[in-house]
Amino acid sequence: MLLMTLISTAALISAQPVPVAPGAGAVLTAPGEARSEVFDGRRWTCAPDGVCVARGPGLSQPAGRECRRFVARFGAVARYERDGAALSEAQLAQCNTAARG
Repeated sequence: MLLMTLISTAALISAQPVPVAPGAGAVLTAPGEARSEVFDGRRWTCAPDGVCVARGPGLSQPAGRECRRFVARFGAVARYERDGAALSEAQLAQCNTAARG
């Protein structure tokens, strides 16, 4: 009986979706110097090739707003994702309106 309970519990646990680690990432359209900056509760680190990775929980805000705030500081993006979900082309276009001139 104990063995059957353990097997059924293990099956339930393995059937649960694995949570994606919180975080965000972006790819800049115009790469530049490596830089690191903390804002909105995340440490953003951008490599010279334009790939940026964020660590930390971040503020509770919609992904589109977070993207616009990122773009205002770092520049336009070709890709932006948070918690494993990438923004669509339309969302990226809206996000990039915040890019510095």
